[in-house]
This record gives sequence, structure tokens and C-alpha cells, in this order.
Amino acid sequence: MKAAHKELGESLRRQTIDKNGPGTILRDFETLLEFIGPDGVRATGKYHLLPIDRLFELDARMSLPLRPIAKRPQQRSFPHINGLYLLLRATRLGVPKGLGKGTGRLVLDPTMLDAWRAMNTTEQYFNLLEAWLLHARREMMGEAGGGFREAMRWTAMRLWTDLGTKGLDFRKRKRGARDWLYGQEAYCNFALLEVFGLADVERGESAEGENWPILRARRTSFGEALLGILFDFTRESFFDEKDSPGFGVWQPMLQEYFPEWRRNLTFPEPQFRDGVYYFKAKLGSPWRRIAVPADHDLDGLARCIISAFDFHGDHLYAFRFRERDGSQVSVEHPYVDDADRHTDDYSIGYLPLEEGESMQFEYDFGASWRFNVTLENVEPPNRRMKKPRIVESHGKAPKEYWDEDEYDDGEDDETD
Repeated sequence: MKAAHKELGESLRRQTIDKNGPGTILRDFETLLEFIGPDGVRATGKYHLLPIDRLFELDARMSLPLRPIAKRPQQRSFPHINGLYLLLRATRLGVPKGLGKGTGRLVLDPTMLDAWRAMNTTEQYFNLLEAWLLHARREMMGEAGGGFREAMRWTAMRLWTDLGTKGLDFRKRKRGARDWLYGQEAYCNFALLEVFGLADVERGESAEGENWPILRARRTSFGEALLGILFDFTRESFFDEKDSPGFGVWQPMLQEYFPEWRRNLTFPEPQFRDGVYYFKAKLGSPWRRIAVPADHDLDGLARCIISAFDFHGDHLYAFRFRERDGSQVSVEHPYVDDADRHTDDYSIGYLPLEEGESMQFEYDFGASWRFNVTLENVEPPNRRMKKPRIVESHGKAPKEYWDEDEYDDGEDDETD
């Protein structure tokens, strides 16, 4: 095993990382940054995806354009662009601004962009690699989050393992690569294997209904060396369900092969926004408007919502919302032992919501009462407001529990 690792290490030492390789990742990612530009681009939908009417334009700028034949293309119709977008969000270089069709835009964070520009190509390559395999979440590209939060890296590992040392010839399969690449997540991960120079892919001619006509695929020698070391030395931590602390996790392992890797991206600290937050909590038709000072925690907001709808408050609950990178966050009741975040430790002023954005509040995981909680506006601080309060109420709240005396099973009582 040591001899095998030594051979892999020698292969890595011979590898130069620049704009020309391995793969096309650095050229294509730079193309995406230039496409977004200093003013940002109009975003599509609530997930702030790239503008649909400009996808073919962006595809034409890629090193290896797909040129899919699609009547109604979506971002998922371009797996490589979808993968680059995932990296953009996972590095937090690309962040959403505004809401909806009118004001929704995808812009570049100036602080993160300056840090990116200060790095050399080796540092950029490995920071993007960690963004993919350590930070990426399927929700970032508009996919519903699954129960297993690290599905992206599992999918990458599965595809790499299935390729094997001999590769795959999809011409011998009845449905080609489509019976192997099932779902947007698999296509995105396999596209990233290609653009990072970890896999070679031979393409056929584009055809209607097949966005990426793959004929053959195999691992590259660089991919064998790099992932061979990463998957062996970090197998347990690679699939650790806890969030990675930041970038540079694999730097101690790989720096002996790539001494140019010295700097890493750093996620900015959350900014506290002071003021009085006005939320509209809806449960179907009934709704309540609630005002909460920024320095109060989500636990206070939870109790206020429960009280506003005349619920008893004797069950667990959680708030769910999206971070600025598009990942889904759950902040749970203080009694949920295995939660990453608890409501009594999360201040209102740190919520990553803009006015008009919503989060979900679920109360009683068994009954699953789900409230839509929209941040309507933030007013200047009011030091006389000491606690959350209900400022407006519309509609009758539903009953939390059925009243047994009111239950009718539709049958007449028996009489003697």
C-alpha cells in the first residue's frame, strides 16, 4: 500500500496546475465569472438560477460546449454549466439579490471575489474541488434536499467507483449513459469529474432529448492519483455528515505534492442586522403579524407564533430557511439533542433573509403544522420594545387537537 501511495504521489508531483489543466475547470469557471460580471445577471425563479434565455450563449463560451437540442432548455439541460453554478454558490462567490422576476439577480460577492483573485491557479483548483466535495448541497442548484445531507459527495464517489480502472463503453448499453446517469445530481457530478480533469469523456452527436450524448468514459491518470489518495486517506472523514469548517481541509495531505497551495477562501462572518423585524406568519388562510427585536432569538419568535394561533406549545418545532449559498438550514427546538443549531442560540438579527423572503416554521413533528413565515420589513431599533408581540391578527386559527365530544364517526348509537 505504501508503495502504491508513493507511486501516486510521484504522479501528482509531476502535475502542473494552470488555466490549461488538468481539465477545463479554471477556464470555464472564469468564463462564468465574466458572464455574471460586475452588475450581476437576472436570476430565474426563487432559487436564483442562471437566466434561461442566455444559457445557450453561456454554453457557447465553454471550452467544450454541449449545444443540446432542446425546445425548452433549463439549467439542468447543461450539466457542466449546472456544475459550475453549484461551485459558484458553494464558494459563496455568487449570491442572490432581490426576489422574483422583477428584482431577482445573481451577483458576485466583492469580498469573496477579491480573495479569489488573490489566489494562484493551484489554490483556485483545490478550493473549487473542496467546494464541490465538501461544501456543495443539492439545494444550491434548486433540487429538493434529501434526508442524507451529503448526497452530492456520495454520488461523486459512486460514479468514480463505477467507472473502474477500465472505464465504461456506453455504446454497448441499450439506453447509453442514461441508465447509469439517473437524475440531475448524477449528471452534474459526472460533468464535474470531466471539467476537473478526473475523467475523460468521449461524446457523440447531439440528439433530441439527450442533452449529453456520452459514448465512452474513463478515469484519467491524474484522477487515479488524486482521488486514489483522497478516497483512501480520508474515507471516514470524507463522508462525515458534519459541516466542514471551511477550505483547506485537504491542504495538509496534499501540500507536499502541491507546495503552491498556501491560501484558501474564507467564508465571511454573518453580519448582525439591528432593528425590529416584522414577520407575517400564515397557517393556510389565517395569519398573524408579529414584531420581534433583532436581539431576541428564534425561540422567542416560535413561542409567539404558537401563542398567536392558540396552540398549547408542548411539542418540538423547527425553523427552516436557506443560507446565502442556497443550502437549507434547520434551527430546532432546544430539546433536540442532535440538532446543529438551536432556536435559543440563534438571534433574529442573523437571519439571512431579505424583505419578502420566507422561512418555514414546523410545529409538532407528528401533526406537522407548517407555517409560512415571511419577513415583511425591518424597521429601525425601538428600545422600548422589550419582547416579541403580535401586532395584527386575521382569521380564526384551527384547533390544535380534535375534541372527542365533537367527533362523529357517522354511525348511530345502539339502543337496547
